[in-house]
Amino acid sequence: MNRIGMISGSTRGIGLATAAEFLKDGDKVVIFCRHERHVKDSVKQLSTMAPGKNILGLVGDVREGKDVKRLVRRCLKDFGRIDVLVNNAGTGAYKTIEETTEKEWNNILDTNLKGPFLLMREAIPIMKKQKSGIIINISSGLGVEGEANFSAYCASKFGLVGLTQVAAEETMGTGIRVYAVLPGAVNTSLFSGLGLDMDPSDLLAPEHVAKMIFEVAEGKKKSGELIEVYS
Repeated sequence: MNRIGMISGSTRGIGLATAAEFLKDGDKVVIFCRHERHVKDSVKQLSTMAPGKNILGLVGDVREGKDVKRLVRRCLKDFGRIDVLVNNAGTGAYKTIEETTEKEWNNILDTNLKGPFLLMREAIPIMKKQKSGIIINISSGLGVEGEANFSAYCASKFGLVGLTQVAAEETMGTGIRVYAVLPGAVNTSLFSGLGLDMDPSDLLAPEHVAKMIFEVAEGKKKSGELIEVYS
């Protein structure tokens, strides 16, 4: 049976490339973000490589519990199950602790950490009933080693590593496997928007990270494992 994958933040970068990997394998995907235009454009792009019936594009905010519940309900209504959940939606800022505003801190933590928590809270009971499921949280190399000017981002990605390990222990013996993928710097609009002076050729391609996510989704690794991607 082909898998059903839900991928947050999937209208660009790593998320969009990951959706493409699953579609190429014959799987069905639910892609979503907060912006309707981005969703429509991404569905159109993905439809060039897979039947439209295999793609469900939705608008929703991972920071909002009511949106997350609605997204999961719609996935179940259209596709009947959730086999793979990829928590990819993320944001960041390159600022010192003193420069970071409370609003920026809350937005980064809500997107990068609260969002995965809300989605896992909805998906885990479904996967328990199925007696199977894969959850992949996209953390970062900065989720295990802090770096100056990334206070909120590091805090959120460190937290996501811990949340991954907790979820792996809580779901042990249920048929669910939980992983965290930790990429280095990736050539995405998120990274370019930070204003860092880096040669794009020195960055990871989103497609490279997506292939690793697809491989991890096979569920062959031990639940709770952290998978670093630097080359």
